[in-house]
Amino acid sequence: MFKHYESEMDRKFREMEKDKPQTETGPARSRGWGSRGSGMGGFVYRMKNTTVYIPLQTMWVKFRSASGSNSTPDPRLSSLWVKVGSVDKLDQALQQSRNVLLQTHRGIEDFAFRTQEDWAEQINTSIHNARLSGGIIAAISLLVGGIGIMNIMLASITERVREIGIRKAIGATDGSVFVQIIVESMVIALLGGLAGLVASLALVNLLVILSPTENTPMITVNAMAMAFVSSAAVGVLAGLIPALKAARLNPIQALRYD
Repeated sequence: MFKHYESEMDRKFREMEKDKPQTETGPARSRGWGSRGSGMGGFVYRMKNTTVYIPLQTMWVKFRSASGSNSTPDPRLSSLWVKVGSVDKLDQALQQSRNVLLQTHRGIEDFAFRTQEDWAEQINTSIHNARLSGGIIAAISLLVGGIGIMNIMLASITERVREIGIRKAIGATDGSVFVQIIVESMVIALLGGLAGLVASLALVNLLVILSPTENTPMITVNAMAMAFVSSAAVGVLAGLIPALKAARLNPIQALRYD
């Protein structure tokens, strides 16, 4: 008997069904292919559990009508699966397989090899592209947010010209005004960053409830810290132009501003 494969979600579901009281009689009915494990992981488990291994000659004899035309067995194969004992011997095994196939194909290399390393490379490429796309979207969002903060601070400075003039008239330096505007811009950005962290945590928890157990999303502390630092950096950069404009105000002209 072959080993029965199942996902973590299917295992938990089976244990829950085992603990439930038996209220129905008769054999359990299947819910079909569209029930649990309908994703790629469930397909792989179903494929493993419904696979039967028989000798090739037995297949030709028992399934002649499906082997070729005119009920004649067709010995040609479309694919070969090779299992290598160790990853260190993978290159040697591929070269040996290539040599054997070149002999049987009369020196014509009309075949190709696909290894799990190729699949892993494709998966890594997909993950890299997804992260790159997410990074570009995040950068655009930060740029738009920074422009919004800068506009807010410029409008705030325009409304507080006389206040800044009074501060400078009683001894405030350009540096103190500059720092004040930068701090105000950072506070706005950090408040937005905290709101984004709370929203992201709520969304991740919602996805954990809705998604299968083997594909639950997660958010790390490093990602949260990076988001918080990015918010602070956007606040500083967005506040530079307004802070320079406020620090360069002439106190006499600012006091006369109406």
